[in-house]
Amino acid sequence: MEGDEHVEPSASPLAPSPVRRRLRGLFFLIGGALVTLWFATRSPREQHVRFVLGPHAAEVTGLDVQYLEPNGEVTRENEMRFEPGQAPRIVTHEPSLTDGEYRLRIDVDTREGRRSVERQVTLSGGSTSVDLAGVISKTP
Repeated sequence: MEGDEHVEPSASPLAPSPVRRRLRGLFFLIGGALVTLWFATRSPREQHVRFVLGPHAAEVTGLDVQYLEPNGEVTRENEMRFEPGQAPRIVTHEPSLTDGEYRLRIDVDTREGRRSVERQVTLSGGSTSVDLAGVISKTP
């Protein structure tokens, strides 16, 4: 029969191949995961900070802590008060902060007065210990 030509459909030269479609999907998946990871490390999360008061903990009546960013801006503050003789040897604090470098400005109140110290810490979501035992055992 004339006019009944059957034309085989061919792949359009502009249509992506199956391999390219898979690679494009993989690219978007990896890109999305990287963006999510980047934002996750830049958003505040619970940090675990342990202040080790040591054997002279009973002398401590208060602990004031400021978390300073590298530019000197105070990003968190915390005050802890204890009845005389009741401070634990290890005081924990769990601030919500982004990972990174911080300078801690710490005021330790004891029965004899206030002692101040600064410590540099790197917070990364794990536990960080700050030894204050030597500060407490010194006379004012």
